[in-house]
Amino acid sequence: MKKKILIITLLLFAQILMFGCSKDVSRQDEKKIKETIDLVLSYKDGYDDTMKKHISEENFYICNYVEFYSLYIGELNLEKYESNIVSIKEENGKYKVYMTLDMVAKALEKHGDEKASDEAVGEDVPVEVVVKEKDGEFYIEGFTEYEDLEKAKELNDGFK
Repeated sequence: MKKKILIITLLLFAQILMFGCSKDVSRQDEKKIKETIDLVLSYKDGYDDTMKKHISEENFYICNYVEFYSLYIGELNLEKYESNIVSIKEENGKYKVYMTLDMVAKALEKHGDEKASDEAVGEDVPVEVVVKEKDGEFYIEGFTEYEDLEKAKELNDGFK
């Protein structure tokens, strides 16, 4: 009798450890997180009330690619923006999202006798985004862009 109780207790404990503490993110949350990140990184209208729900002003100007690239090539059009989630990990109520991005941004004006406008191209750009839920919305707390995918894999298990 004691053996059965011990076995049942051990099985119950093992099940709780395996499934009760799962760090898996639901498909619905993953979709909402990705939509939020994509919105913020590719937003064309500057920091406004829409962005205030999802990111601080300081972080916005660091991670929004329209703002970032405009510093180098002037006013631009983000012609292509695609993202792919590699993995998501939940830790202490925050989500660490590991993604790759493909982007093409073209300057709206040509300088001097240039035949084509300046452009910025990013392929398989690895980024880590820290997101938490705040007032029913997902909010970006941190952003890290890595030099390249190989370097990101070396430095972070989330890209493997």
